[in-house]
Amino acid sequence: PFIWIGKDLIIENIFGGFPWCLAGYSQCNNIYFIQVAEIGGIHLVSFILICFNTMIYWLNRNFHRQEIRQPALAAILVSFSCIYTVGYFLFQNSVQRFNPLKTYQAGIIQPNSNNDPISYGEKNRLLDRLFWESRELTRKGANFIVWPEHSVSIYPLQISSYYNRFVRFVQSNVPLIAGFTDFNQDGNIFNSVILFQEKKTEKYDKVHLTPFGEYVLFRKILFFVKRITDEIADFTPGSAVKNLSLHGHSLSTPICYEIIFPGLVRKFVSIGGELIITVSNDSWFGDTSAPYQHLSMAVFRCIENRRYLLRSTTNGISAVATPWGEVIYQSPYNSADRFIAHFKYSKHKTFFTRFGYLF
Repeated sequence: PFIWIGKDLIIENIFGGFPWCLAGYSQCNNIYFIQVAEIGGIHLVSFILICFNTMIYWLNRNFHRQEIRQPALAAILVSFSCIYTVGYFLFQNSVQRFNPLKTYQAGIIQPNSNNDPISYGEKNRLLDRLFWESRELTRKGANFIVWPEHSVSIYPLQISSYYNRFVRFVQSNVPLIAGFTDFNQDGNIFNSVILFQEKKTEKYDKVHLTPFGEYVLFRKILFFVKRITDEIADFTPGSAVKNLSLHGHSLSTPICYEIIFPGLVRKFVSIGGELIITVSNDSWFGDTSAPYQHLSMAVFRCIENRRYLLRSTTNGISAVATPWGEVIYQSPYNSADRFIAHFKYSKHKTFFTRFGYLF
């Protein structure tokens, strides 16, 4: 188990990191088992899982030896009982902490768009549809609206006609959070989450870029490798992790691939994040299991930090998950959807949020 977790930490950090589908994520529906993530993150869950498997394997190898069989079997059963007992109490404690808190509503939109190039007219029609759906969700009581990453291939902060449309919308309705590509005067390109409000606009620029998706590792050596995205140059990482401020609350907005990094999301929450909102463009994955895996990994960030998670994606799977790891609603994959997500803010910090990778 120690070697296994050591391997996971290397995968998480080497060459930009790609900790996709670590062993512990396989237990995403084993609700009491995974509650210990509040203490040691996904790595503690993986450690315990590998421990159990190693113990069972060792018992199987030595099952013919009676002097070992009974004590080993007893040890395994006691260990199982302990982890589920601890998990049950952590689960109940989390539920009880959130019960008295006020419930809010957000409108989540999944437009079922992809990365195919579209014309100027198609961009405007998609934008019209997104604004219309946003107004419908506002009428249903949404306190703010969330669009996914790569909502529409426009630059709303650089083109005044687009920017004014967003300003008019938020003045007449509610604030809006959406993922767009942005750039500055130095030619740097950013993958950003932009929060449009009546009196101000804020943005967070993605700090942990996706290797070969948003930049090419060892570009001088791998000069022949093309990125997945169609920008004219590699993306530039944001300068720092930061939260966005809305209605007096602090929003943590990891973008797409960033949600699979426990330490990164922990930074958002440790500096005051009260709610996790992640936007993603999973259409790159095509018709594979990856969109489902991506959601399963995102849910663990809820347990580690005890925060609600709101997730908006281009074509699936958009969702809302509780701080104890239950997905209470998820959109069908590869279908357009819009829904009201019920959630609660929290300022409580877990052991993992406070101390990180102490385990």
